Amino acid sequence: MPHKALPRDWEERAMTGKPEASTSTIGDARRLQIVQAAREICLEKGFSKITISDIAERVGMTRSLFYHYFQDKDQVADAVLDDVISEVIARLEEWNEHREAGNISKALDDVVRLTRSLIADEGPFSQRLIEDGNAALYLRFIDRAADRISEYLCGSTVREFEEKHGMPIRNEHETFYTLIVGLISLIRLHPDIDDDIVRQVAAQTLHLDEYL
Repeated sequence: MPHKALPRDWEERAMTGKPEASTSTIGDARRLQIVQAAREICLEKGFSKITISDIAERVGMTRSLFYHYFQDKDQVADAVLDDVISEVIARLEEWNEHREAGNISKALDDVVRLTRSLIADEGPFSQRLIEDGNAALYLRFIDRAADRISEYLCGSTVREFEEKHGMPIRNEHETFYTLIVGLISLIRLHPDIDDDIVRQVAAQTLHLDEYL
């Protein structure tokens, strides 16, 4: 669905910097429109085929105004990746807020379920990147997603576990990063793999067997 363009005078105020409060709000809204438009078009025909004109037309702005917010298409690509990953982090935050504290066995089951659902939800985006022949962008997406997920978990759930049980692993962030990348690859390659096997892999990697 094409994005509704903001009034033209808002564009002009954003470029002139007046008023200051409105400029920030308008700028954020415009950037979000551009990112969402680029993401939509990526799903339609692949990112390598997107042009600046495609994005500007979808949002309802000129090419010159586009360059006020992004330097080039690669910068938009990074913003699109961050937008997709932010949705993943939001799902994790919701899970962490409602999870049963101290129930490690259920947490592992939830990790398996969440991993599968996240792969399914962002699958069309990843698949389009792969089909489009843009392997480098896909790898950047997986690397960045795993890094941010690891950062979130190590700053929340892992810290709570450490306070109650100590830390059974070293290099927490690196371990979670490796586990996340591995689980994504494993489930993508073998979508029918039994959940119990995925759970065992996670438990063994994190040295949680004795806590189950």
